[in-house]
Parts: sequence; C-alpha cells; structure tokens
Amino acid sequence: MTARAHGQIALPFVLLVGGIIAEIVIAGSVVSFFASASSAGEQLSLRALSAAYAGVYDGIMRISSNKETASAGTVNYSLSVGDDSVSISISRTVDDPLNVYEYTVAATASARNRRRKVVGDVVVEQTTGVLDIVSVEEAAL
Repeated sequence: MTARAHGQIALPFVLLVGGIIAEIVIAGSVVSFFASASSAGEQLSLRALSAAYAGVYDGIMRISSNKETASAGTVNYSLSVGDDSVSISISRTVDDPLNVYEYTVAATASARNRRRKVVGDVVVEQTTGVLDIVSVEEAAL
C-alpha cells in the first residue's frame, strides 16, 4: 500500500468520528436545556405556592385584627409578594347555634405563568374573639 491509500482511508474515518462527537454534543445540549427548563418551572411553581400561603396568612391576620371582617359577604383584595401577585378572597358565614363566625380565606397566586391556590378555614368565637385555624391546604384551581 502506498502512502496515498492510507490518506484516503483517514478522511472518512475522521469525518465519521467527528460526526459521532457532534451528535453527542448536540444530544447533551438538548438534555441540558430541558433539564434547566424543568427546574425553572419547579421554582416558579414553588414561588407561586409560597405566595399563596402568604396570602392566606395575610387574610387570617386581617380576621384576627377585626373579627367583623367580611360582614357584608365577601372581601376581595390583592397584594404583591416580591415579583409575584396574590388575589385574596375572605368570606364569612355565621353559625348561630355555636355562636361563631366561620371564615374561608382563598388565595390564588401567580408567578409568571405558574398559578397555585391555597384555601384556609378559620373559626372565630363571636363573644370572646378567639380565633382557631381549622385548616390551611392547597386546592385545585
């Protein structure tokens, strides 16, 4: 074999190895992109959930400072938690036999394109004003 024959075999080999390396690099880049996009979505969802919990506890703070909150039905307001926004709704029902106010605080928060909702139930005694948090949990939108 001459030196020229060895060179003819080297070119396809180099192109084949180069193509395999390029394919591995492209596949790694695609996997890395989707992994980071998934992580960013989880962070936004967690931020929205935290903001929704903050909204519920803000509503509970309003109830604890004024047990007559939402006496005319439902109170709606919104607040900002960092870069996220929260819409809060406080509704009240009166349970006369037990002499208590039953409040429901619902907070829907959004962090960019992610939304989460948390609902809390609170009972306040009409005479003493003692507040009891019955439940605070995430709810479906």
